[in-house]
Amino acid sequence: MAEKRILILTYYWPPSGGGGVQRWMYFAKYLSNLGFKPTVITVDPEKASYPLIDQSQLEMVKNIETIYTSTLEPLKLYSLLKTGKADKAIPYGNLGEKNSGFFGKVMAFIRANFFVPDARKGWVPYATKAASKLLKSNQYEWLITTGPPHSTHLAGLKLAQKFKVKWLADFRDPWTEIYFIQNSGRMRFAQKKDEALENEVLNKADLITTVGPGMADLLRKKLSRPEKLHILYNGYDKEMFENIPLNSIKNELFTISHIGLLGETQRFDSLIDALKNSSLDPKKIRIFLAGTVHETYINRLKQELPNIHFDHKGFVPRQEALSIMKNSELLLLCPPMVGETKLIVSTKTMEYLAASTPVLGIGDTESDAANLVKQQSMSAFFTPENTEGISEYLAKKFNDWQLGISHNNSFNSEPYSRYAVSCQLAEILNSN
Repeated sequence: MAEKRILILTYYWPPSGGGGVQRWMYFAKYLSNLGFKPTVITVDPEKASYPLIDQSQLEMVKNIETIYTSTLEPLKLYSLLKTGKADKAIPYGNLGEKNSGFFGKVMAFIRANFFVPDARKGWVPYATKAASKLLKSNQYEWLITTGPPHSTHLAGLKLAQKFKVKWLADFRDPWTEIYFIQNSGRMRFAQKKDEALENEVLNKADLITTVGPGMADLLRKKLSRPEKLHILYNGYDKEMFENIPLNSIKNELFTISHIGLLGETQRFDSLIDALKNSSLDPKKIRIFLAGTVHETYINRLKQELPNIHFDHKGFVPRQEALSIMKNSELLLLCPPMVGETKLIVSTKTMEYLAASTPVLGIGDTESDAANLVKQQSMSAFFTPENTEGISEYLAKKFNDWQLGISHNNSFNSEPYSRYAVSCQLAEILNSN
């Protein structure tokens, strides 16, 4: 049987790092073994505004046909004006946070009102031109666009109108409700324009996919044909996890780790307060943060918990991140507490679940992420205000660690493996 050709438009692609790149990196990899031949159109990494770089992921896509295009966007200029370097301060999800300074607030306002739907919309003409060339000369079963950046869907909108190709629009995060736009001073005219673009994409695409039940509920209300929407969780790399060894002896310090972005809208302060009010020996505790961390939290840790061992390593490659997840005593999950963030089931959440390490969640206890965490036998999820409950949970885990008792979570993660989710996607594409 001949392979079915699919054309994928994605801004984030290796060597881009972070969670956003992984969803379609894995879909492309596994669909190649499930009767499809994917071609990817993405931005030239030399011209892209990537906040994170992870060269290790290039190996994953070496056999995927990839076409790179130019782009025109303001984020490198933003970084240059702010730091003197074009790639040092590319915003990563928190451009509108309240303590970003006058320059940050001005740039957030400009981005929210004059770059609708987002500041990477300058890639759309280049992506559209490259895709048009392929669609004229080749027969593709599906055109696939994924956002954020949701401006990518505008390329899909133009292409689907021009060519006879079925179009799938994938939503990894909300569009008009995305959390970092909430504090950016967006004006009504920009909001109305954004809503109109989102509505047009949602109702003209042949299929819509998204990452969890909450996101599905949000999008379904906006669809004239809600039956075309499907949930595909982000998943985890089962093979990579199985090849990462567990430490043969327990850590010298009780290690609480957080991987990824830790912004001001995430309630890390509740962990600090819980530790301050606990009777645990701070000299036996280590807090390890890998990724971008808001300066407020770093300062609070140093000032208010001076006896706790604190390591901030910044961004780490995926294999190292997964090793940290498997070999910590506790993983901290703090979804942002603004806008419709309860709908987001991130790649990090799925990898935390697969690691079998106990997870301490702080945030909306009715969120999709919380509902998954609460299915695990050794994990727990608390509201930010419940510092007493957080302290009690920490004490139990700390005492188990001192006694050398190790508990793995009882949770069937197999249905959430990247391969299993890719099989679901293949079935959806084949049946439509």
